Amino acid sequence: MKHLCLTIVLGLLVTAPAMGLTYLGTPTTTMRACQWAFGASYANSEQDLEAERHFPFKDLEEETILGRVAVGLADRRMEFFGFTGIANLARDPNNLQVSDEFVFGLGTRITAFPGDTLDWGIVAQFTWFTNEDTISVAGVRTHYELDVVDVQMGFGPCWRPGPFVLYGGPMIQWIDGNIRIDGIHRLDVNTESWFGGYIGAGIELAGHVSATAELQGTPDAWAWGASLTIRF
Repeated sequence: MKHLCLTIVLGLLVTAPAMGLTYLGTPTTTMRACQWAFGASYANSEQDLEAERHFPFKDLEEETILGRVAVGLADRRMEFFGFTGIANLARDPNNLQVSDEFVFGLGTRITAFPGDTLDWGIVAQFTWFTNEDTISVAGVRTHYELDVVDVQMGFGPCWRPGPFVLYGGPMIQWIDGNIRIDGIHRLDVNTESWFGGYIGAGIELAGHVSATAELQGTPDAWAWGASLTIRF
């Protein structure tokens, strides 16, 4: 029963973006107040999960495809953004049967120390995953509820020489939530902060279109992602 429960829990968790790194982007903003931006991002992450010392799930590969919208709140100092899309398990050597899931989130970029070509700042985003459905437990359809939040924060410089951009620095990921399974019990999803780093580069096209790509890494996961944004 113990291993059955752990299998169910991990089968739910690995479909959630709360357990996979997603595209983060630059730690500073160039948007003007009341300026709008629309775009899309893709991220591919791979990670190891472990439920107790003797129940590892390794090399779980997840994809997230998100539509994004942002608005400037202060000239080159602060922006607010939101995103929504789907996450799916691209490759699972543990043979868990999972499907695409809906995700959404909010975030902000703050330029703390602006400069001519070199800025310093912070980007933070909060990704929520909630789902209520049924799963097969010993051949019986069992109701479950999953509620998880994933917080990612990146700090550091952003260098913009001409049309190019280069950014990176330390990164933190923090996860909290719970799973409630009828007839079994409620399990908390809590992890210690995962400290890592990220680095990215991009280019400004035609003055209002930007394309960036980045790498992220923690002791338990790594990811790469890319984004295309149009500002109006």
